[in-house]
Amino acid sequence: MNRRSRKRYRFDFDAFIRALILAGFICLFIWLIKTQQLSLYVNPQFSSLTQITCYLLFPMFISQAATIFRPIYTFKAHHGYNHNLIWIYAPFIFVLGLSFAVPSNTLNANLVNAKGLNSQLSAPVVTQYEYPRPLAAKLHNLQSIEVTDPDYTEIMSELALYPNDYINKELIMTGFVFNPPGITNNQFSLVRYVIVCCPSDALPYGVLCEDKSANKYKDGTWLSIKGIIKQTHFDGGVVPLIKISSSQPVKEPKNPYVFSPH
Repeated sequence: MNRRSRKRYRFDFDAFIRALILAGFICLFIWLIKTQQLSLYVNPQFSSLTQITCYLLFPMFISQAATIFRPIYTFKAHHGYNHNLIWIYAPFIFVLGLSFAVPSNTLNANLVNAKGLNSQLSAPVVTQYEYPRPLAAKLHNLQSIEVTDPDYTEIMSELALYPNDYINKELIMTGFVFNPPGITNNQFSLVRYVIVCCPSDALPYGVLCEDKSANKYKDGTWLSIKGIIKQTHFDGGVVPLIKISSSQPVKEPKNPYVFSPH
């Protein structure tokens, strides 16, 4: 065979790094999806878009992998690896390394003070005529209100803005214990983190509770409680209060966050 007819190939380091980075992100997305941890990073409303992104990365990876060994004539004259290019790839490599190295810890009670408790103390700055009440009619007809993840923010807003409408109704909910300053020994707040887009904008929302055995629950303890809605004075205002009739420690939910529908 004529040696001139043989194709000579050269290793393209840039294509190798790009393919490696794409493969890393594909593995990261697949791992988050398979372990059901994706909701710890993005709102479930965007989960389908994230999965589509994962699929789109496959042809990009194949395209880069196919050019790792290229015919030498496709390289420009004096083509060589530019060491400055490492700074172009460094942010991607750093994010990937951090994603796999750092455990997926959830926000906890230790961060409530830093985030600010948006509960009975921080009702939305709107009037009762401006604030939408999609669940009001349904809740008014219930004697026992069970707070679920999809309607968490609406029910918390109803209690904060219109507590008189729910006096003496039963409330069933799950959350973690947080002891804000200024409460009595038999009180605590039961809190959940509410996310609009991603955990970086998470804010703790909750309701003040009263229980004879409140002092035995440490901050961060997850409880499932049942109680009667009352009112009390706190921090210069009137706020809803749940007088607990029964409580039970529970495991932290697999998805501890609730997501705002707005």
